[in-house]
Amino acid sequence: MAKKGATQRWHFAHHHGGGDEHCYETAVHKMAKQVLLAAGQIQLPSWKRIAACPDLDHQMHQEALKRPARLWEYTQAKEEVWMVGMRPDVVLEDNQPTTVPLLVEVKVSNAVGHDKAALVRKRGWAMIEIDLSQLDADAVLDDAFERTVLREAPRFWIHSPTAERKFEQVLANLEQQVANRNARILAERAERDAARRSCEAKLDADSQRRERFRQKLRAPHLSDLEALVELSSPSAAREQLLRLSARDAPAISLARRRYLDNAPLPPFLAQLPTGWQLIDAHPHLWQLTLWGQFVRGQPVGTRIQTGKWVPHLGRMFGFNVPLKRLFDAQQRDWQQARAKGYPRRYPYSASFFEDWENELIPSPFDLVGDLADQLWAASLVELQEMGVYEVIATEPDLTAFMPNRPVRTTEQSPALPPPPEILSERHERIVAEQVVKHEGLAEPYLVCVICDTPLSLGNRCGCGTSLKPRVVQPTSPSS
Repeated sequence: MAKKGATQRWHFAHHHGGGDEHCYETAVHKMAKQVLLAAGQIQLPSWKRIAACPDLDHQMHQEALKRPARLWEYTQAKEEVWMVGMRPDVVLEDNQPTTVPLLVEVKVSNAVGHDKAALVRKRGWAMIEIDLSQLDADAVLDDAFERTVLREAPRFWIHSPTAERKFEQVLANLEQQVANRNARILAERAERDAARRSCEAKLDADSQRRERFRQKLRAPHLSDLEALVELSSPSAAREQLLRLSARDAPAISLARRRYLDNAPLPPFLAQLPTGWQLIDAHPHLWQLTLWGQFVRGQPVGTRIQTGKWVPHLGRMFGFNVPLKRLFDAQQRDWQQARAKGYPRRYPYSASFFEDWENELIPSPFDLVGDLADQLWAASLVELQEMGVYEVIATEPDLTAFMPNRPVRTTEQSPALPPPPEILSERHERIVAEQVVKHEGLAEPYLVCVICDTPLSLGNRCGCGTSLKPRVVQPTSPSS
């Protein structure tokens, strides 16, 4: 049995009996309890816990409570006192009326179970557990056993009422801080929402105001826009083209006799450009007339500004009135916006027209530009700068209009690099050049006996031979 005399250290005394009291674990357990009963102080373990609480912005707020290990003095020690529902190994008390008793459990093989720990927390008792499960058998007989039990052995809190109360205060303070933070977050969110709603309301009001102004500017052109949609339909386009063909057939025949000597229309004048409905004439007629008056017969080098053809189109043929009014509205709005520094998506566009309407409204400048592109494809003119062409030929080249033939480009294909010279051919060329050079001097010269390369006096051949070169006499001019 575990025993300690008045002058002896802790030791095992002989005891005759049966049961578990003779086993090692029971002896260590009893010795530890006797140490606690005899001592007047004990090292309490440290206690640490972190309080954490997230706010509405999902930011985690933390605060830690840490009570360091300390030496606690007690005045009373009782062994295995029966308490309601459990019997702790040792109960320690001091003479302070505010201090609760400290229950001590010694672990040699079995730790404090969950049920006992839950009961301790429920009753509000203070309890620590001293872990002697890793104690060496020889250490039991050593003088350090008492120090191990009281100070050095691992120990931890099963429940610390004082620390728990302080932790509850820390947690309450942290929750209050988070609640204040959440209140500020909600106030900031409400303020941002109010500002956003105010901004959205202002934007909506501005958008409605701009839309009302746009509709006001758009109102005079509604009938013309309806005419634009109707004229752009395939069926209406076919009907108008048939009507213009029947009406302008005599004028086309007259223009052919005048400019083509009754020859058929060349391909570059027989195209139907996009937006041809703008001009009140058949496309063949006005294209043939513009070519005949401004390009045909012009000497090579003459510069032509296609933009100046637009007034002639109006004077000679006239425009479709609704489409021309829409284009004029585009041009006026575009010029006003450009003067104020506002950008426009299209060269000629109006802010009160939809994007598809701005694209659909034909432009006379685009029509004459398409005709100039056809003349360029026929190799009659060459683009010099924006809207300016130069006559480069008097007879058209219709290769670009033939099927399965590539269209001519203004960029010349880069010259292909010469093929690499073969080494044998290069050697023969160098030898021939050297022979001609030395023969022209009319003096004897040296020639390598290996590669027949002429050498200067005192030089060795590049082939690396050490053989003596042979002397060659130059050929006389008479021979």
